[in-house]
Amino acid sequence: MSALLRPVTILCVGGNDVHMGAGLQTDSAVAKALGCYAHLAPTMHTVQNEDGLQAADVIDREVVGRSMLDALSDGVDAVKVGALGDELVAEVVVEILDPWRDMLPIVFDPVAKASKSAAGVELNTAAGVKLAEQRLLPMVTLATPNAIEYGSGKSYSECRAVLRKGGHADPFKCFEQGIQPDYISDVLQAHGRQALEIRHHKIDDVQSVHGTGCALSSLITCYLANGLELDNAVITALRVMQEWLHATKEGRLDPQAPKIQPGTHMPDPRDGDGFTWI
Repeated sequence: MSALLRPVTILCVGGNDVHMGAGLQTDSAVAKALGCYAHLAPTMHTVQNEDGLQAADVIDREVVGRSMLDALSDGVDAVKVGALGDELVAEVVVEILDPWRDMLPIVFDPVAKASKSAAGVELNTAAGVKLAEQRLLPMVTLATPNAIEYGSGKSYSECRAVLRKGGHADPFKCFEQGIQPDYISDVLQAHGRQALEIRHHKIDDVQSVHGTGCALSSLITCYLANGLELDNAVITALRVMQEWLHATKEGRLDPQAPKIQPGTHMPDPRDGDGFTWI
């Protein structure tokens, strides 16, 4: 399909979550809300409920690879990678995306475990995590780990840019002279640039909302696909997530066309010392 005839298009690689609506289902909903089209390349089928991840059935690597190649041949403007399933799928994803690493924005949400899951059920194997750290992270435009996934940060040292999400930070860790802050802090660190800390107020009762990490990385992917610079894409996506979370009902995220437009954020009097408020 001609790039002049098709809508802005993203390729989403990750797990199906038809029961709770995260994974590729959230990716598709976010893309639709932003007026983008999403090619979906499932890596696994999951069974999830209010008690967490119950099962994950990984799809054959050749099927995943064909889905990705079909989408790329049709034409895409950015790629979002989520749950990989195992090392076999991780390897084929790396092999297919490697020629595109300097041609397309690639966003990787390195989810390997659900926040709640049945014993022994995970979204990637240990070997798959290691392969992604060694081969996928160095090629992506941006990785979006939460505090648990980021850990010491050693695995992300070769990544071009990392958005460290603060929503899963240790609640007992003290900041600002021992006072627990009433805000969430996300940090964007790109090679060769000063880290940008982005602060926003905490929203009550959002810890149980399913798919927020998927939604944020998909938002960033859509904005990069539309040609936004990384800082603008990240800040706009975080602002839109605040809009959507404030509108959440019954613990379900419902992406709608955002009122917030890229580049419209005005400086806040609290900005300074390397951080910005949204």
